[in-house]
Amino acid sequence: MNNTVFLFLSLLTGLLASQPALFWATGPVERRAVSEPEVQVDSQYNSFFTRNTAWNGGDGVYSTLLPDGRIFWTFGDTFLGLVKPDRTRLSNQNVMVRNSAMIQQGETFDSFQTLNQGAKTATAGQSYFVHAKQKGGNDWYWPLDATVHDRKLQVVLSHIQKTGSGSWDFTNESIDIAICSPKTGAIEKIIANKYRGKWGYGGALCEAADGYIYIYGVIHGNLTTNVVVARAPKGNLTATWQFWNGSQWGNQPADHSIYKDASDQFSVFRQGSKYYLFTQEIVFGRRLFLSESNSPIGPWTAKRVLYTVPPEQGTGKVITYNALVHPELSRNGDLLISYCINANDFADHFNHPGSADRYRPYFIRVKNWQ
Repeated sequence: MNNTVFLFLSLLTGLLASQPALFWATGPVERRAVSEPEVQVDSQYNSFFTRNTAWNGGDGVYSTLLPDGRIFWTFGDTFLGLVKPDRTRLSNQNVMVRNSAMIQQGETFDSFQTLNQGAKTATAGQSYFVHAKQKGGNDWYWPLDATVHDRKLQVVLSHIQKTGSGSWDFTNESIDIAICSPKTGAIEKIIANKYRGKWGYGGALCEAADGYIYIYGVIHGNLTTNVVVARAPKGNLTATWQFWNGSQWGNQPADHSIYKDASDQFSVFRQGSKYYLFTQEIVFGRRLFLSESNSPIGPWTAKRVLYTVPPEQGTGKVITYNALVHPELSRNGDLLISYCINANDFADHFNHPGSADRYRPYFIRVKNWQ
């Protein structure tokens, strides 16, 4: 993140605000003869991630249920350091690392443990998942979705590589798989180059009723993102992947979209006999959508708006993005959803009251979502 990036985001956000509401709509939204979704801010989980030491801000918020009932969390770019009681993030007592991980043992503030080395110091925190070339500054990992197979935690890692001096000069070089202990989260090994290509698979995983784990990827277009899909047998990401080409499964990736106009990060999950695809309105839009299907590869129907992020969290000085569903933390028929916000101006993350709350996740619970 730097000022050039956030200047671009600010201009883009302004463009969005000036357009009619339906200009950036991601396909037709259907009216359904059911109760409207009921949404409540989840003050409990918001408070869990309002932290003043160690981890105090991050995006790309993924959660995975471990065999013993605990939750493994990963994040992309993360602030580690100190925050004052008035929520001032101190620029000289924080470091930004490329990723972080936590283990949640219960539903109390103190039940979250940050796993990054040096996280409790002011400026010595380190990324949790470290690429072999990361010391050169041009290669790093952003963690994606994760699953548990054969008593091991498997975490999808997007290997990002810098391609030039510009703020947007980077690419997804490969998809790697981290094999971790489900008890401690310790990284046992990293399988490099599980997939290499232009599509970043692994932003969403879904264990389907047919015994396969489905691995969703994205194709980037002009101000849009479309979804492609692969699968692996028996819930094992290290097994041979097959790719859907629209009519059959093959050994080579295919440019076949199963969903158009998705956000870069989205969720696919199964509830009973149905599958659900949850995504955010493209180009930092504030609407959160849900579609459904009888199959993990679609077709996706009954698209509806679950929630619209408040303007103060998605326009003006901040943008909103990376909304995800956390099924393992949903209860009593509701859905726990997180979305992230980020300041348009990088300097707004520091040195004034409330600055720590301009780069972090927020949580809601949605009832009547089906």
